[in-house]
Amino acid sequence: MKFFIKTLLLAAFFLSIASIQSFAKDTLYVAALPPGNLNAVINADTTASGESAHVYVLNSDTTYFLTEEIRVKDLDLIGKITPDGYLPVIVPYINSDGTSPNNIAATPGGHSYIHFKNLYLMGTRTDGSSVTSQCVSANGDSCRYIMEGCIFENFGATSTPNILNTWNSLGTDIFVTNCLFRNNQSDIPQNPGMNWAGPGINAIDTMEVTNSSFFVFGGNIEGSGSAMGYLLFNHNTIFMHTKSSPFSIGQMYNADITNNIFYSCYSLGLDSAHAYDTATYNANFFSPPAIVTLDSITGDLLLPPYNYTEDGRHVVITNNAYYWPKGIIDNFATMNADPDTSTGHYRNVGGKIIAPSWLETRPGDEAVLNDPGINISNNDSTDPGFDPTLVANAVDSMATYVRSVWKNGGSGAGVSNFVDLASPITPAQSGVGTYADVPANWKTTQGYPVKDNLRYTANLKGSDGLPLGDDTWWPDITGIQQLPSTVPTKFSLSQNYPNPFNPTTDIQYSITKSGFVTLKVYNMLGQEVATLVNQKQTAGTYRVDFNASKLASGVYLYRVESGDVSLTKKMILLK
Repeated sequence: MKFFIKTLLLAAFFLSIASIQSFAKDTLYVAALPPGNLNAVINADTTASGESAHVYVLNSDTTYFLTEEIRVKDLDLIGKITPDGYLPVIVPYINSDGTSPNNIAATPGGHSYIHFKNLYLMGTRTDGSSVTSQCVSANGDSCRYIMEGCIFENFGATSTPNILNTWNSLGTDIFVTNCLFRNNQSDIPQNPGMNWAGPGINAIDTMEVTNSSFFVFGGNIEGSGSAMGYLLFNHNTIFMHTKSSPFSIGQMYNADITNNIFYSCYSLGLDSAHAYDTATYNANFFSPPAIVTLDSITGDLLLPPYNYTEDGRHVVITNNAYYWPKGIIDNFATMNADPDTSTGHYRNVGGKIIAPSWLETRPGDEAVLNDPGINISNNDSTDPGFDPTLVANAVDSMATYVRSVWKNGGSGAGVSNFVDLASPITPAQSGVGTYADVPANWKTTQGYPVKDNLRYTANLKGSDGLPLGDDTWWPDITGIQQLPSTVPTKFSLSQNYPNPFNPTTDIQYSITKSGFVTLKVYNMLGQEVATLVNQKQTAGTYRVDFNASKLASGVYLYRVESGDVSLTKKMILLK
């Protein structure tokens, strides 16, 4: 029987390969200069039906200035990283009339996708103005965002921005892997969010966020006035978060939130006059200040096409750590003890400031925690033990911002950005403190890339035995082993062993020179299902343990890539 199954799987494999190759795009390397060349090349390079004609590759250690947003139906934009090189930067340009693009990219219609890989995406111009409200925006239904290995910095200019914007789009899919969202905190405390879904039915079909970090972040990770199809939030780190629950979802129905670190979330707190207004519960200013908020199923979700029921929920929130540093907790007490209320509080409403908590329900909805499909367990208030100097600087910056918001009618103008003062800086570039040893042509981006490190000292392990939070900070203990050997003479990828396998197998590869290496696993539709390696490595031979316990039986591809070379092999999972 297994032989028959294997034969069918191999046949499917070759048929799928033929299908994928028939739609393969050629690669086009895009020059950075003159400013606007990136958007000009891509916007002019489309097929008759509006799709981009190529996969576009950008050079490392290079800054690309956008004079207008990129606007094509299907976009693959990849940063090519040279050995010891940095991610290519995309930043808004200051046009002659003083304007700049409002998005990095936008879809012109439905059934489109945007795929960014290995890019440093900036929402701030070289004059320091934050002008880019969103990074990407969907126009039309059934769009897909795939973000991997990217850094998103300083987005959120005006209005209510979302970095991955899907407002007024239905059936959107969002996949975020190995990304860093850094300093996305505007003067308005709940901005920006990563995404806010709605209005309408089934605004988000699937959202998966894995192995990613949110470093000084303004608003929610995912928000919705109703519900979404499925949310997976696994092995992520949130470090210093300002306003709204990270998951401002009216009725969370189908979600797995596991193995994460929530450090100083909802650091702003909430005015007591707004916290439990049941008529507008879960709006931006009327939800409990909590990391997780849950209510019972009500309203339209009880009706077609949802037909949701309490006993049909699947909500698993397990193996997470949450913590508020002393400086943030003390800040609430200091503000509440201030006798001068004449300056007003947030949104000019007085009252006690309520500190955040781990879990809250709508008043009277406490019974929802007993729903058979809801599992909230093994979540502990534990200090991860991040770098103490980094914590001290970040806590001081956040506390200053919070006091500014509460005392100035809801505005944190002038104090919203955070700079890690512990990092090596050189103030010579445009008079702005910037990181040292940065290539000269990065001066206009104020000296990035960042050098923050969210590795911690506590022994926090997830359900899979790996450290809680974003595994990016633990490349040495996440199943990657360098084998003792001489420097290999050729780039190679060995057949996984055992093969077929269930559910674990070893993958071995060799690289001949130091550089950035990725090892990824794909299903037969060409969709990425696992990232096993995504880091710089020295020349040598490596072995990686792959656990496919969460995958279905089938044929999968695994591909190693370093520099300009890549190799791909197939493997068979038989359960």
